[in-house]
Amino acid sequence: MLIRIENEVLEKYPDMQIGYLLARVSVRKNDLFVENLKEGLEKHLQKQGVNATNFVTHPSISQWRKIYEEDFQVKAKTYRSSIEALLRRVVTGKKIWNICNVVDLYNCCSILSLLPMGGYDLNKISGGITIRYAKEGESFWGLGEGKKITAQSTHVVYADDEQIICWLWNHKDSAKTCIDENSIYVLFFIDSFDYESVRIALTQLAENLTKIQCLPSESGILNQSSPQANLNAYSVCS
Repeated sequence: MLIRIENEVLEKYPDMQIGYLLARVSVRKNDLFVENLKEGLEKHLQKQGVNATNFVTHPSISQWRKIYEEDFQVKAKTYRSSIEALLRRVVTGKKIWNICNVVDLYNCCSILSLLPMGGYDLNKISGGITIRYAKEGESFWGLGEGKKITAQSTHVVYADDEQIICWLWNHKDSAKTCIDENSIYVLFFIDSFDYESVRIALTQLAENLTKIQCLPSESGILNQSSPQANLNAYSVCS
């Protein structure tokens, strides 16, 4: 399975670092380990000096706001990066969404690392995955949306060989490739512009996945010097 970053995107964002991790998962409604992680998120952010009055100006948020507004030409207050949406809930005293143990876990890891993360059901992916610019007028079914979303050619997306699987880089996942109770093999991605931050986040994600009876397999980082990788999906699917 080929995963890659399109040259045009790399030319625009030469410092981009995209972590990936393949894992066999065990999906359940909830998990005590994950629930304990959730309970500690607000205190963790407080120790980092992140709160409701300043989180928008944190570099982990402001850099994505700049990309969304200047490059994607959308209002960042309306279209939030996934990490901003998660942080906003926690710093305002709300809990992160209860979806399932695997999704809730990577959302926790996203907050702990202050990096956007996503996960996709490998059995719902057609062919490989490319981080590319959308085709003008290209549309997809966004998770939780009642109608199709139409992308523009200025929008960075994750896409398999047939469809967009995540729109505006990390804003909205596709309903067709989401993790559910039947998911067995999941490919996780981490978005950043700092290599070391991604490396640490990948390690933390893998370690935490094992604590909820999941089996991490291949992992690595896509960037300008290594823009693609061939995953041996059979190593996790067998």
